[in-house]
Amino acid sequence: MQFLVINRPYDSHRTKGGSNELRAHAKNVKAFLKDGTLSAAYAFVGGGHAYVLNASDTKDLALKLRANPLFGTSHTEVIPVADAVEWLEHAADHFAKAGK
Repeated sequence: MQFLVINRPYDSHRTKGGSNELRAHAKNVKAFLKDGTLSAAYAFVGGGHAYVLNASDTKDLALKLRANPLFGTSHTEVIPVADAVEWLEHAADHFAKAGK
């Protein structure tokens, strides 16, 4: 299952931790991209980030969300997403069976 995870800081003037913590988090993001935990990772210039996170179930999702060191200082929105081409083809099949 894939989820679009959008994090926005509660207070853009306060970042949890300093340069060492941010570099450690960057290292973790690189590792998560490499091992497939994340499919994509983007930072917002104005503060915050968006990840496409892969999780096997809701427990796995919760554990991965809370492992983010910025979780406690951010508003987190989670949106289930699917591959667009697969979803469109599935929707087309559904409408074809319904005669539309």
